[in-house]
Amino acid sequence: MHNPRHVCKNCGTSAAGNFCPQCGQSYHEGRIDAHYFLHDIPHSIFHVDKGFFYTFRSLFTRPGQMIKDYLDGKRVKYFRPFGYVVIMSTICALLVKLISAGIVNTYVTYHPGYVAGERAGFFNHYFSVFVFLMIPFASGITWLFMRRGKYNYWEHFLINTYIAAQLNIMQVLVYLVGWMIMLVTHHFGNIDIGTYIPYFMTAFLFIYGSVFGYLMKDAYKTGWLVFRLIIMNTALFFLYFIAFQLTGTMKPW
Repeated sequence: MHNPRHVCKNCGTSAAGNFCPQCGQSYHEGRIDAHYFLHDIPHSIFHVDKGFFYTFRSLFTRPGQMIKDYLDGKRVKYFRPFGYVVIMSTICALLVKLISAGIVNTYVTYHPGYVAGERAGFFNHYFSVFVFLMIPFASGITWLFMRRGKYNYWEHFLINTYIAAQLNIMQVLVYLVGWMIMLVTHHFGNIDIGTYIPYFMTAFLFIYGSVFGYLMKDAYKTGWLVFRLIIMNTALFFLYFIAFQLTGTMKPW
């Protein structure tokens, strides 16, 4: 019986069977669609794949290339998107709690007798949930403005899932800035709509611009791509700005 040969999307090795003998990736990696995410959710929860730290580093040093590799089927060395965003959200949520406690303890050393009040609002406690819930809305905007590219909505959903994981790190950095302000001024930092939003959104829009600028560089001429990125990022800015206001996720303390 003839056993057909396949070409591995990850390393290019041609062989028969279901898995590449060179890198171990399945020969049946297809495009990203709804079925992919239905399979990925339970897989990400119940399995721990290799490549977490490599994915973490790649999303900082070459985010566009890393995500393009994954979309093109070169996936064996990267951590799956849902698993990655769940782990990053958990880690960052714990770091935010620790830093927040440090901020309050620092304040108490300078103002004995101070009793910290309970922060109101579900999303102030669970910012990672807020970021996660924004993925489908952000995906709709990126897909709408970058339709000439070869990626469907679910591939945009995957792109935004990886970006959402990185946005949790931005929240950690916001709290670190607040702690540094506390150490210098001995008062809670005035990080609100005037400073928190520009700080967070500048990093946020840089990530989106660098990722989609790389992914769409062959779909649009440079000037037209830059224009579309500016309009897309403006729409994303207002989407998150309105969401921050509606959910009360505007001030970290």
